[in-house]
Formats: sequence, structure tokens, C-alpha cells
Amino acid sequence: MTIGIRTPVLIFFLCVAAVSMASAQHPPDTMQITTSSADARIHFEKGMTLMETLHWEAALQEWRKATWSDQNFALAHIFLTMLSRDPAEQVEERKKAVNAREFAGPEEQLIIDWIANANRSQWIPAIQAMNEALSQFPNDKHLAWLAGLWLENQRESERAIPLFERANKIDPKFADPLNQAAYCYARLGNFDKAFADMESYAQLLPNEANPQDSLAEISRMAGRFEDALTHYHASLQIDPTFVESQVGLGDTYALMGEEQKAREEYARAISNATTRVQKIGFALQSAATYVREQDFANADTAYQAAAQRAHAQDVGTLEAEAYRMMSLYQKDNAKAMELLKRAESVLYEPHTISKAAEEQELAIILRTRVGRAVQDGSMGTAQAALKQLGTLAANNHSGQVQFAYSGSTGAVLLAQGKYHEAIARLEEDGKNPFSMQRLIVAYQKTGDTQGAHRLADKLSRYYDPSVEQAVVVPDFRKTLVAQKDKN
Repeated sequence: MTIGIRTPVLIFFLCVAAVSMASAQHPPDTMQITTSSADARIHFEKGMTLMETLHWEAALQEWRKATWSDQNFALAHIFLTMLSRDPAEQVEERKKAVNAREFAGPEEQLIIDWIANANRSQWIPAIQAMNEALSQFPNDKHLAWLAGLWLENQRESERAIPLFERANKIDPKFADPLNQAAYCYARLGNFDKAFADMESYAQLLPNEANPQDSLAEISRMAGRFEDALTHYHASLQIDPTFVESQVGLGDTYALMGEEQKAREEYARAISNATTRVQKIGFALQSAATYVREQDFANADTAYQAAAQRAHAQDVGTLEAEAYRMMSLYQKDNAKAMELLKRAESVLYEPHTISKAAEEQELAIILRTRVGRAVQDGSMGTAQAALKQLGTLAANNHSGQVQFAYSGSTGAVLLAQGKYHEAIARLEEDGKNPFSMQRLIVAYQKTGDTQGAHRLADKLSRYYDPSVEQAVVVPDFRKTLVAQKDKN
């Protein structure tokens, strides 16, 4: 499991391995952590150990205990802001972190400024705080790691890798940078290096579940499904409660076309999930199995059930996400547009969610609306949605918003026959299956057959257990087969 700079994205993963009292000195390769409570320090350290081995929920519980022992423990509050899956908790903990900022040390204050501003969708001061922290503490292995995570989440794998390798060079026993670097190499298609780093990571943590889980996910990304299943089972043998590996089994079976087996694994994961957000998220993944089977009636039922659960439990972003996902596979464009309208309206209902989360989901909804309108030939609707998204992108420089705007702009330009301009924008959204598919067409229209063939091969090998992949890739593979038979 993995925890990217043009601009930042919603969730940032920050873990440190050392905690100090306010007056204590800390080693030069670690972050300064300030707390006045010995008990808070113990809980914080335990949370760090758990988080570095990707035991998310257990780590969150330790950080909650740390804040109970020291209500002014600002960094513990900001960790909860970053990593909690509960939208209401994220907002509440951000407020507490900002209020307790004065009790933190200089490095901690920069981290708080960074994450709190990002959570409020104030991206420029967030980036400034991050850059200042990196400048003031250049030998901190955790800051190098954190910057790598930031770039990784921005899909900037090439830039993230040197930072992960730097963190691991500072401390060769610091395991997770190897894990993260392996994911970056895999996303770049360098699976030999990805597996080499992942094997080194596993050797550092032989008794932990996550190395096996990560080996499984890298194997799945490479299309080695049987190896993935073996590693997921090995992970669960080490820790039967490691629910991420249970979900991974479902994801792998889904990509193998064994959708009933996938639903059985997802059901186990839902049963073992410890939070409402996990349960709803896993239900959304399970619903996508019906899309792969072209069983759209049952897909509608499953997504609607997930949306209703999200509504009842006040998780507005997941409710909106459910309706957006439903729109992707609808044959009736009017129904798809109605679902997108419903998804957008959910975001405007009174929910306790961060502005960053709300705007990120809105951007993806608008990108989907542009795509559906272009597909239907409704260019007026597409232009109106693109204008709305452009206004959002002008004021929100987060990565997901900018990627959505680029992909939407490229879709409209392609429909207008402006192929070279479309290519430039679609390449900026090059990890989205819909944009990849449009980019292949644009390459073909400009006579770039080599680029089209290269991207077609990449899209056909896109092994991501998302509903977007379920809608685009299987049909795309059939088209490729038909073309080969015709030739």
C-alpha cells in the first residue's frame, strides 16, 4: 500500500519517527516534535511506528489518545487532519492544530501552516510553507520523504524518486521510502526497479503485512495477477486484520474478470472495516464489479445503496462520488446528466467537509459532465461546464482540479478538431482513462501513429480497479482485437 510540484492535492501523508519534549534536542535527521506530556509522547511514538508500517486506523487511534493527553499537541492534531478518513474530524482537528500552533516548534509550525492551508484550499501559502520547511531543514530524512510523497501524489514520480532515495540514504533502515519509490517506478513502467526496491523493503520489514500487500499491488499493476493473489494471502497470513489486503484480493479478482469472487472479497472487507468511510468506499469498489459484467441494473442498485448509506452517515463527498460513478456507464445521456446534477447538489448540502475535498470532487464531476456532453454532441453544455471548471481552476491550484481542467479542455478542443492543442492539454491529464482514449484519437488525427500505438498499448495494460477503467479499458481492448482481426 502506498501513501506528486505543480500544485498540491487533497491528502498528504506525514509520518515521523521521533517525538521530543519542548525543551529537548532532537537528532538532525528527524523532525522536532513538541509536547508537554510524557503520555502523549508515548502514544505519538506508537502511532508513528504503526503509520510507518501502514496500520492506518491503529495509528489514528494513538494520535487521538495523544491529543487527549495533551490538548495543545499541535502536530498530533494536524496528523489527524491529514490522515483521518472522517471529514468532520479532519475539519475539527485542523481548527485545533491552528489554535495550538503557538505551542509548537518552528518546524512543526511550518508543517501546520502547510497542511492547514491545503485543507482550506489555500494552496499558495501551503506550498510556501512546505518549501520553507525544506529549505530550513535540508538534512531531515522525514522532510525529504514528505516532499517525495507530495510529488508522488502530484503524479510527479520522476521528481519524487530522488527524494525517497535521499531519505533512505540518510537512514538505510528507514523502510517506507523504498516502498514509495517502488510505486513511482511502477507508475513509470520500470517494473524491474520497482520489484527490486520492493524486495528490499520487504527484507527490512519481514514480519509486517504491508510489504506483502505492496508486492501484491505492484504485481497487479504489472498484470501478474496470480502473483498478486499470492502476496495478498501472505499479507493476511501475517496480519488477518490488514483489511487493505482483503480489498486487494477483491481488486485483483475484479481485474481478472472473476467478479463474483471479487464481490465476496469486498464483502469480507466491508465486514472487517473499522470506519464508516472504509465501509462505503469498499462498497463503491464492489459496485464497479457489476459494471465490468455489463449488469447495469445491479450496478445502479449497488451504487444507490452506497449513496444512501453515505447520506445517512453524513459523508457527502462519497455520496456525490457514488452518483458521479453511476453517470459514467449510463447509456442514456439525459440520465447521466441528471446523476451528475444530483452529485453536484450533494456537495452544496450542509456537510462538515474541508473546502479542498469539496472542490476536488466538484472538479471531477465537472470533468465528467464535459465528457458526457462532448460524447452526446451537446457542445453548449460542454462549454458551460468547462467555463464553470475554469473558474474553479483559476482559484484552486490543486493538482486534481488542474488535471480535471486540462482533461476537460482537451476533450472540447478534440471535438472542435483542434488536435494539436488538444494533445497538449490531454497529455496533462494523461493518467485518466477517458483522457488517454481521447489522446490516442488526437495522435491519430495528427499522423502520430507511433504515439498512438504506444499509448494504446499502455491503455490496454491499465490495471487499475476503478470504475473509470471498467468503463473504458475492456471495450478498448475489444476494439484493438477487432482492428487486428480486420488487418
